[in-house]
Amino acid sequence: MMQHHNLPTLQIGFNDLSVLRNVIRGYLAYSRRTSLPTQERQEQARLLEGVYQRLIAAPNGAVEVHIHLQSQEIQALNTAMLGFCAFVRQKVPPSQDRDETLQDLEGFRQLLLAMLPA
Repeated sequence: MMQHHNLPTLQIGFNDLSVLRNVIRGYLAYSRRTSLPTQERQEQARLLEGVYQRLIAAPNGAVEVHIHLQSQEIQALNTAMLGFCAFVRQKVPPSQDRDETLQDLEGFRQLLLAMLPA
C-alpha cells in the first residue's frame, strides 16, 4: 500500500470533481486520436487513468474529496488541462461562458502546480 503522508493532497469539491473527470476523459480521447503512442504518452495516460479511477471512486454525494497526488500525477494533470483548454479554444466558439470556464480551469491548474514541491 502506498504511503500518503508526504504526498500533496488535492481538496476538490463535488462540481470540480465532475469537471476534472471530464477533462481527463476528454484529453485522453483527444490525445489518443492526435498523438503517436510514445512511451512518454503511454506513461502519462497510465497516470491520468489512475487519477481518474480515484476520482470516480469518490462516494456519491460527497461535498468534498481529498486525493493524494504524486508529483508525476500533478504534471500529467497539468498537461491534460493545457491540452483540454487548447482543444476547447480551437473547437468552441468564443463566448463569455467559454472564457469563464477556461479561466476557472487555468486557476485550478495553477493551484495544482502550487502543490508541487519546491
